[in-house]
Amino acid sequence: MPIKNDNFSVVLDNNQIAVRNIYAVGRNYPAHAKEMGSAVNNEPIFFQKSLTSLHTDSKIMIPRERNIHHELEVVVLVGTPGEFIDESTAIEYVAGLALGLDLTDRDLQDTLKEQSLPWFLSKSFKGSAVVSEFMMKTDGLCEKEFWLKRNEVIVQRGKMDQMVFPITKLIEYLSARMPLLKGDLIFTGTPQGVGPIEQGDNLELGIAQETLMDIEVA
Repeated sequence: MPIKNDNFSVVLDNNQIAVRNIYAVGRNYPAHAKEMGSAVNNEPIFFQKSLTSLHTDSKIMIPRERNIHHELEVVVLVGTPGEFIDESTAIEYVAGLALGLDLTDRDLQDTLKEQSLPWFLSKSFKGSAVVSEFMMKTDGLCEKEFWLKRNEVIVQRGKMDQMVFPITKLIEYLSARMPLLKGDLIFTGTPQGVGPIEQGDNLELGIAQETLMDIEVA
């Protein structure tokens, strides 16, 4: 059947910006890699999420009878296209930062891993790339603790300086392998504490004392 919306965009400074590609990084926080029974790699592990997985509304419907897990992440919005970007200038290509959820069908992901297959299907169902409004990169997310509450209880928290590969290194690495476009999103990895969500849950994403997004799970 036809879909109701094929306009996929995010908000920065009250402006709508069309999204082009959604990239994501695995195992970029040592404690999360440990809780998943994985080692930290010497190079970033990139994968993609489908454009149609993008979700910016306050209500989300998750697949029924699936083991869907939350993964809280800082999300980068690319503002200037480029390739072969040096780490020393990479921040100049960033338009803004947001918080997001890389929702994951965990059982399907485990099955795909066992078969040495890509994670794409477990990461790309409708609504699985949740993103708040973007902040200008100078608005303080870099220094402050970010967090996720599930039903008013903090289940994940982290700081950007805990990343194995900082944003600038991720941009350098990815842009050396493919051009980055204005409107590309980069999910930068999740801290420890990933876990399941269910219908009826309330999820809050925030930094310090500020809530950036409040979500009802249906």
